[in-house]
Amino acid sequence: MVTKSLDIENDVLLSSIRKLGDNSKESYVIFDATNHHGILACNDSFCMLTNASRSQILNTDYFSWLSIDEKKTTIKMIKEKIHNGIMVQAKLYHNGINKSPFWAEIQALPFCNEANRTKYVLVLVKDVTYYRTEDFLMRLENDMYKAIERDSTLEQKMKIICRGLDDFFTPNIASMVLVKTESNQLQVFTGNDPEESVPRCCENNAFFIEVMQSGNARLVENLDEVNIPEEHKQYATLFEKPYGWFVPIRNQQRQVIGLFSIYFQKTRSDQMSFKNMLQKMGSLVALAVTYARTQKKIWDLAYTDITTGLPNRHSFVNSIEKEVEHGLSGFIKILKPSEFHQVVELYGREVGDELLRQLAKRLEQDKPEDNEYVARFTSSSLIMSTLAHNENLQEYDKRIKETIRQPFIIGGKQIYITLKTGIASYNNDTKIIDAIRFADNALSFAIDRPGTHTEIFTTEKNDVLIQKMTVLNHLSQAIKNKEITVHLQPKVDLRNGEIHSIEALARWISPKLGFVSPAIFIPVAESTGKVLELDVLVLETVLSWLSERQRLGKKLVKIAVNISPDHFYYTHFVQDTLKLVQKYNIDPSYIILEVTENIGLVDFQSAFKIIQELKSYGFKTSVDDFGTGFSSLSYLQQLPFTELKIDRSFINAIEDAATLAIVRSIIQLALNLGMISVAEGIETEEQVEILRALGCTVGQGYFYYKPMPIEQVDKILDQ
Repeated sequence: MVTKSLDIENDVLLSSIRKLGDNSKESYVIFDATNHHGILACNDSFCMLTNASRSQILNTDYFSWLSIDEKKTTIKMIKEKIHNGIMVQAKLYHNGINKSPFWAEIQALPFCNEANRTKYVLVLVKDVTYYRTEDFLMRLENDMYKAIERDSTLEQKMKIICRGLDDFFTPNIASMVLVKTESNQLQVFTGNDPEESVPRCCENNAFFIEVMQSGNARLVENLDEVNIPEEHKQYATLFEKPYGWFVPIRNQQRQVIGLFSIYFQKTRSDQMSFKNMLQKMGSLVALAVTYARTQKKIWDLAYTDITTGLPNRHSFVNSIEKEVEHGLSGFIKILKPSEFHQVVELYGREVGDELLRQLAKRLEQDKPEDNEYVARFTSSSLIMSTLAHNENLQEYDKRIKETIRQPFIIGGKQIYITLKTGIASYNNDTKIIDAIRFADNALSFAIDRPGTHTEIFTTEKNDVLIQKMTVLNHLSQAIKNKEITVHLQPKVDLRNGEIHSIEALARWISPKLGFVSPAIFIPVAESTGKVLELDVLVLETVLSWLSERQRLGKKLVKIAVNISPDHFYYTHFVQDTLKLVQKYNIDPSYIILEVTENIGLVDFQSAFKIIQELKSYGFKTSVDDFGTGFSSLSYLQQLPFTELKIDRSFINAIEDAATLAIVRSIIQLALNLGMISVAEGIETEEQVEILRALGCTVGQGYFYYKPMPIEQVDKILDQ
């Protein structure tokens, strides 16, 4: 009977975890942590991601799907943490079947059984290869354009390429760029410092000619077997890279202008999957070489999107500004295929680029007259200007639907799309940068509508911006005049009902605007740089109150004050806060500084240093609204917070089995990390009983106290 009962409990837990996985909308697997990490369930998305069927996935050890290139210590760390009930996030290479390993972000969420042992683990898996590569290419492109703007030498530009390659594959490669010269030699560039041992030029010998003429990459497992300069072999040996990979570099005219010489420590099964990336890097090399040879040509190329050949945003803005200078007016349209990101995830970045190129070509072909200019705006959208006095929305909708009626044929695949458009006007009275912003704003409204849809920026939409500006203008005065007051909401020890600590909350009743919700004025303060002043006002109000109670010999309690990310990372945050506390002669141990859980995602190293410094002075720290951002779970165990506040959305739904399992895991996580668990938004006795049973120690919510003026809290504490 006991075994049957345990099976039922495990089945209920497994069912709840599966629902949680389905609700995540991500690829996922669930494995049994007590039985060789055997996979018990996965969704269709994970099957597509790994190119495997369920029969090939189920009952296998999940860790066998992680690439053998990964450090064993990383795998060991993940296993240890999940078996200790700690949620883990990691980025590593993930295997599939009959496909190259891909760069994945995994989030492992352990669930414990009644014996408080990790039984099942939900692993959310996301392919981030494209984003990692795209970020790398974007940074490299930005660095190259900056080098062009600085008029850097060709050697300096090539060093950017080589060092970028070396950093991307660190620590697996050492690279060279070989560029053909007019004398048919090869100019040699490296990213590493000991380049004195490598001559700046070498002969364009038979081996290099063969690689470049073939147009195909060549993998060499023994460098002694090929005719490359002895200094190049010594360069590879110096960095302990015995394998060579030689990839032709082409310019925009598809002419071979040189090659990459890349030296590996060991061969890689997914080597050729980086061919497209190197082709794009080759475009940057071609850009730099062309610039060195002719300033005029490089100026033209600098205004061209490398991946599509379309004009880029800089070219677009220059073109429109010239129209405005000549007294012309018209409309700016930002067009975005709704399915762009899905296309990229399914077929690759190159297909997404080609989709935009073909869309731009169709728009060019069917434009009513020669009064339009199309360019690439972002990685997923186009921007178009139309010279006209009025915009006929019906005609535009008809034209767009006709433009996308036929599928786009890319790599033999038929791709149908829907198109979202945001439109705004430009003229002598509207700055181009504002018109683009308005069109982008209208696009955000269009994106929320189904199917192909167009939105024109209107005064109603502009009212949203005006409201924010109005709040901003009054907010500055409110902070200066100290119109913003502080209300306090006690946190209660769930074991005995006594006040454990208090949270300080900003409240604003404006003489002109009336009551302004914190949900409105705090985001405005954050987006406009006023939040630091707001934080300091609240903190100083709290310290003044504590100082007065201390002077009168009354009881003091710990006060939690919310700190915005911008304030948290402010250079003098710790020292300024310490000086303020010392000014009012309050022990720092009475101050709890609350930050949101994604604070570590902004700059983890700085966050760690700041929290450690606060701790050394005696301050307490708290993670607010925990559970609303899975992406920061792996940082938590490394950041020495004092308490963990469980978001109210979990408490509201705590009677749901899946939510209960999550809350239990969060409380266990806090306990394992030596943190105090605080439940927000408690409203019923039933919630209190459940939280007590789970081991939660502190609660906050209307069941105990609502936020109240300081004077009212004084009366409660003095009873």
